[in-house]
Amino acid sequence: MPVEYRNITLIHYDDFHDISQWYHEGIGRIAPLPDGGMRLVCAGSAQGAEGCMAFFRPTLPDHVAVEYDIMVRSHGGLVINYIAIRGLHGEDIIEDRNKLRPRTGIMADYFSPARGLQSYHISFSRFNDQGVHTETSNARRNPGGLLIGEGEDPCTEVNRRYRIRICKSLGHVQFHVDGRFAHGFIDRDASQYAIPDYGKFGFRLIGSDVSADIRTFRVYAIEPHPEIWKPWA
Repeated sequence: MPVEYRNITLIHYDDFHDISQWYHEGIGRIAPLPDGGMRLVCAGSAQGAEGCMAFFRPTLPDHVAVEYDIMVRSHGGLVINYIAIRGLHGEDIIEDRNKLRPRTGIMADYFSPARGLQSYHISFSRFNDQGVHTETSNARRNPGGLLIGEGEDPCTEVNRRYRIRICKSLGHVQFHVDGRFAHGFIDRDASQYAIPDYGKFGFRLIGSDVSADIRTFRVYAIEPHPEIWKPWA
């Protein structure tokens, strides 16, 4: 069952009058849209290879909800969101990139233990390189790319606008589409690495031909639910 995380305060927003709040790496391009929005484009690649990355420059704290509208324009790939991505020793992936291993935009740059980055990531609008929808949405933890959740992928259509809401509070993450809970997970495993806490939020587009338009980006502080983490008395 999902938990209701109430938005408390708007802490960041972007209506994309320009794309100065976003950092691009990898291949492809990001560009502002004339009517307000950001377009990401990845073409001529394949899943696992170089992708089009866009990271929101402000560092987000823990206990946040990220909301935005997305319209995927083609079906030759998929979309991934990164949550709380930073170096394992607190490095900022943009400002401190000279302290981290070089990245070219391949998938391993963001999940390989050798790269030294922490995050959660959620994949959705999952079309394979042949344009066939895979029907599932996955959640993974990094480093390691460990599968920690999966469920329905409601984003099955191109040229349709969806409203995404991702809530993160400690190791509890929930993925919502158009106001409906899709899936989530609770992660308590701190045996090898600390639970991902703060860091950047980012997009990854990857595939043979995929583009997406992002609009109405919002980040809210949310009210935590400490009872989730309390053992039975």
